[in-house]
Amino acid sequence: MTGAGSAAGAVRSATRTAPVPPGVLVEAATWRPAATRDVDGWRLGLSGGFTRRANSALPLAAPADLDATLGRVEAVYAAAGQPSVVRVCSGAPEGLAAALAARGYAERAVTDVLVRDLVALPPERVAVPPALRVAVADAPDDAWLAGWLGVKAAGGTVDAAVARAVVTGSPALYLTAADADGATLGVLRAALEDGWTGLSCLMVAPAARRRGLGRLLTRLGVRAAADRGATRAFLQVEAANAGAADLYAAEGFRAAERYAYWER
Repeated sequence: MTGAGSAAGAVRSATRTAPVPPGVLVEAATWRPAATRDVDGWRLGLSGGFTRRANSALPLAAPADLDATLGRVEAVYAAAGQPSVVRVCSGAPEGLAAALAARGYAERAVTDVLVRDLVALPPERVAVPPALRVAVADAPDDAWLAGWLGVKAAGGTVDAAVARAVVTGSPALYLTAADADGATLGVLRAALEDGWTGLSCLMVAPAARRRGLGRLLTRLGVRAAADRGATRAFLQVEAANAGAADLYAAEGFRAAERYAYWER
């Protein structure tokens, strides 16, 4: 028997259904390592340690001998002088997390993949305050890279050439917000792949925070990507970053998937 109660239940169930994630191949295509190696169907990223995403193994196949494959993965990273890092997500081989734990790995950086639809974006353009200038380019200039690395590196040493190779490894738009004097206040990267845009590299200079600049760059980024044909957007946020999760939820992003990096 059907009725108003069952119909309401169906609506609630549909509302709770998670949106479709971009999938690991689309995600990987928007953030390409400087170099890759194939080990038993797994894709290993090697980028001198610059970001976990570009220096981890994607388990794209179920190997016949999981422990043997992990041994070969570890040998590749050891030869590169890097820790062995494996992404564990939906579609990973059965028992992978347990096998990693048994080999001395620990779970790091639990991350949510957030997505939103771009088809219904409002037709009006995003308003930019008069005192702010926002440029959109097909390649990052020195100001964009320096602005991002100034915060990303957090006082550490980063090979700028490797960083540039990673952020330019796939088609993307690079947004730079500057004040009237030309000082970089914020940046954002919007990669383009198979109808998706992957937002990353959001940076707001410490002196410009709590003014809504991160929200503005996000809105400008999805609009610029939609103008280039993107119909869906995704981004990755560490589960512990409640502030960022709240910002993106207010911008229409919903959790689609969760994964974690396991590091030995």
